[in-house]
Amino acid sequence: MSHLEGNFAVSKDISLFYQAWLPDRRAKAVVVLVHGLADHSGRYGNVVDHLVPRGFAVWSFDQRGHGRSPGTRCYAERFSNLTHDLNTFVAVVAERNPDYPLFIVGHSMGALESAAFVAEHPQHITGVALSGILIQTGQSVPKLLLALAGVISALLPRLGVQRLECEAISRDPAVVQAYFKDPLVYNGKIPARMGAELIKAMATVQTKFRDIKMPVLLLHGGADRLADPVGSQIMYDSVASTDKEIHIFPGCYHEIFNEPCREFVLGTLSQWLENHLPA
Repeated sequence: MSHLEGNFAVSKDISLFYQAWLPDRRAKAVVVLVHGLADHSGRYGNVVDHLVPRGFAVWSFDQRGHGRSPGTRCYAERFSNLTHDLNTFVAVVAERNPDYPLFIVGHSMGALESAAFVAEHPQHITGVALSGILIQTGQSVPKLLLALAGVISALLPRLGVQRLECEAISRDPAVVQAYFKDPLVYNGKIPARMGAELIKAMATVQTKFRDIKMPVLLLHGGADRLADPVGSQIMYDSVASTDKEIHIFPGCYHEIFNEPCREFVLGTLSQWLENHLPA
């Protein structure tokens, strides 16, 4: 396995950090991995270590305000900024990997962005796999805060309003401990504007599900307290694709790739990718 790092421009003023893990032999396909809120691309070692030896190249980037990319931590002025960045990165990856099948794998907020992206830009995408998609917030987010998000965002967009329940990411204590100690993870309160933009996007993206006609894989932890698994079922029932699968893993928390049953979950993902490689 070889590893690449670099930066790519999303505007004349902003360049984001990316990295890629490449198999030692010719790749079967390319996977663009889109991380979640307060997260970064370096936390997906389990996915990389599972997919790359099986012949899949994995490309990922730190979203603006996350990880090794610039910007106010965990902040975006508009959700469309995030989908624009993803669109730009996919174009970069596709240009550097011509003639390879290209899959999108998104987690949580990254899954929400990925769904919005493939609904609007299906060209050259072979399929999309989404983990813990953020369509409905979980029980850890106060209902009053959701109701007030738009008002707070308009008045004090950068005000931190809610911390993520870090203990809800995984049942594995080692994963939670590593999350707390990771200097690239954002453990502060999520800014009001980011929260409000995500709430709006959760509603808007659902209106675009009918435009998704490519193969879709939905993976979700049945005990996810950060993103309600009902969201995956809503998407499954709404997408126009006739080639779709949904797997709800009983008892699993939000980061199903970091759960004790991760090998079974990753096996489900890699088998789906294998099954959707062009003949």
